[in-house]
Amino acid sequence: MRITTALLADAAQVHGGKLFVLGGGFTTISTRRLPAVHPALSLVLLAEVEPHEWDQDLDLRIQLIDEDGQPQGIDAKGKLRVGKAIHLAPGEPSLVPMVSNFINLRLAEAKRYAFAVSHQDREIARVGFRVILIGDDS
Repeated sequence: MRITTALLADAAQVHGGKLFVLGGGFTTISTRRLPAVHPALSLVLLAEVEPHEWDQDLDLRIQLIDEDGQPQGIDAKGKLRVGKAIHLAPGEPSLVPMVSNFINLRLAEAKRYAFAVSHQDREIARVGFRVILIGDDS
């Protein structure tokens, strides 16, 4: 398995095998105070799953880390199982859209963070972003 696309979005979902993404592709979260609490954030992934990986549990892990590689309290683990798609040519991989939604994501400091995505203890994607503190105009 490999990740062909990875991005952050304001909201996303998978329906009928298609990704629906709103406000995708940002890399900066601006806040007026710390800790920042981001109300909703979606990690959007498109995975390419090879035929030899079909019909088996594929371990996935998503961790939020800071710029020093330190865990930030989000450590989501799950399994992906992809069956054979009848419309694919022999040997052709399946494309699998995935979304992980995070509600009220707490970010303690103004610095860089990343969602690290791993499969079988090997990092296969990293989606970075930064938190910046902006002044109060009042």
